[in-house]
Amino acid sequence: PAVATWFGMDWTILFPLYAIILLVTFLWVRSIRIVEKKNIDASPASFSSCIRLLGNPFVFMMVLGIFLYVGAEVSMSAQIPILMEKVYGISDFGLWLAWALFFLPIFIGRLIGAFILRSMKAGKFLMLTVILSLAGMVMLFFGSQYVAFAGIFMVGLGFANIFPLIFSITVDTLPDRANELSGLMVTAIVGGAIIPPITGYVADINVLLGFLVPATCIIYIMFLALKSVRK
Repeated sequence: PAVATWFGMDWTILFPLYAIILLVTFLWVRSIRIVEKKNIDASPASFSSCIRLLGNPFVFMMVLGIFLYVGAEVSMSAQIPILMEKVYGISDFGLWLAWALFFLPIFIGRLIGAFILRSMKAGKFLMLTVILSLAGMVMLFFGSQYVAFAGIFMVGLGFANIFPLIFSITVDTLPDRANELSGLMVTAIVGGAIIPPITGYVADINVLLGFLVPATCIIYIMFLALKSVRK
């Protein structure tokens, strides 16, 4: 939207562009031949088998981690423009810049993460990303616009690999239940619709206090990282 506005175009022009990109992606994926290896002895995943798997404390905690992480990410993306506008008086293009400082490092961090995982265990990497995220959130409370910008960038960089790390740690622990785990993890993204309203309610009291909600979610994920490191 910021680029479209910069060139004097209506930002809604992005919707047909997105549609074209999706169509090209669909046709490209359809052309790829995928040879799927089926395990004859494995029983097919079902709704009931997924629910039963939640009875495993480890699985439940990791699925809850995905639920809270997605909620924290959506909360951050929604609250950052509000923080910039109400606390620092930034508007218009400055809001797009602040938003970019959150999502751009997520993109960059996921590219870098693939290389880091070659030399670092997933549990330790998860701990590193969580610490980076929490440090960035703390910087939002310093009262300085530039420190807040740096904090937003750090949070985005920290958030970049949390979802795939929790996912991979869980599946690597129970590889024979990969189908059920994948279903549970994908379903857990509903946290993105439940946590943000709570964040918004707290932010109505005080904008900065609203960031304590996603911070609490990340602190829980730190607990998961500690358990993974100790294994």
